[in-house]
Amino acid sequence: MKKIGGVSARMAAGAVLVLLPVAGCGEKAGADAVGSRRTGPSMGSTPSRPWTEADLNRVALSDRDGYEVSGRVPMSASPSTRTANPAMCSPILQALGKSSSTYSAGARINRIFSSKGSGSGASMTLASHSMGDARGVVGAFRTAAAECTAFRDMEQSYDYEAVEVQPDPRYGDESVSLRLVQVVSYPDGESLKVPFAVVVTRKGTTIATFYDFNMPRGVEGATPAEIPDDLVRAQLDRL
Repeated sequence: MKKIGGVSARMAAGAVLVLLPVAGCGEKAGADAVGSRRTGPSMGSTPSRPWTEADLNRVALSDRDGYEVSGRVPMSASPSTRTANPAMCSPILQALGKSSSTYSAGARINRIFSSKGSGSGASMTLASHSMGDARGVVGAFRTAAAECTAFRDMEQSYDYEAVEVQPDPRYGDESVSLRLVQVVSYPDGESLKVPFAVVVTRKGTTIATFYDFNMPRGVEGATPAEIPDDLVRAQLDRL
């Protein structure tokens, strides 16, 4: 995500839900991870079985040309309980959270990528499922994206509007891309509109979810947010 400077304390604290604590990792890597094996799946193969947390950490992008890992958010493998109003929009809201869908996962990990230049970054979640559940995650998100135009986060009391499905980027085995705007209202009547972009894609039994946003008081302001194509493709190449 972009470097955040000159943002008010109120904005940083409450306006954008993706500013989650990143100091703790909540993940185990390598040989010490739960369920790890010395002979894990190769980088170039798509598994027919769910991957473990160690597997996901092994294939997740690390620092690479043009992007750097700027943080990690502890992820839950449990199903998300976040709900939207109307409820059919919940899969979109869940894709922006710390548990990326209403489906439980064998493992979930997170990476936050920052651009080293002036381009965009993104927050990414990798989640391992059974094949049926992996397809269900994308299907639920696709249906919500097609049917929802606006909704409310019942937990954070944020509103979302201008939900628009984007052309299919044709990532992985299937993918869905959309844009939307988060509306943050304050008691003094002020409101901020934060453009978001979200991509959900499946490769085998692994779901990769990417999202990014533009700071409304930043240089890009109300410009539609974008997920860097090269970042998504680089990650999928490793699955």
